[in-house]
Amino acid sequence: MRLDRICDCTGTLALLRRISIGMVAVTAVLFAASALAQTDVDAQKLRAAKRDFMKYCSTCHGEEGRGDGPYTRMFRVYPVDLRLLSLNNDGKFPYDYVRQIIDGRKDVRAHGARTMPVWFDELWSSPEGSGARQALDRIKALTDYLADIQLNPDE
Repeated sequence: MRLDRICDCTGTLALLRRISIGMVAVTAVLFAASALAQTDVDAQKLRAAKRDFMKYCSTCHGEEGRGDGPYTRMFRVYPVDLRLLSLNNDGKFPYDYVRQIIDGRKDVRAHGARTMPVWFDELWSSPEGSGARQALDRIKALTDYLADIQLNPDE
């Protein structure tokens, strides 16, 4: 008596293999779509942060963050080149320090009479919404933008 007449397992195993391959393929497609969606969200946040940078920071720090904005003549000390923050911090971007400067918790000598803390209030509302969460999200995005424009040691 042949075993395949008692139990036709080969068809079931083939079906299970096809289902498994299909599930792996679907999972891969979903993972790729999720990664693309996250990349798009990150790109949108960086664009919004660049918009905030141009509006609130570029007059002093310049459009590229070099510290050469049109208001630099008003300062006794030139604004820092924001592209060098990592290089001046042992190659690590100082996220917390930068956030604290933007939200007003840290003082910046060149800013004199505390002009930076205003940005928390300014970032309180935008077309996307308003409130403390909004301001903190925009400050985080702006900090991420500054991290993104850092120069490499080779540049």
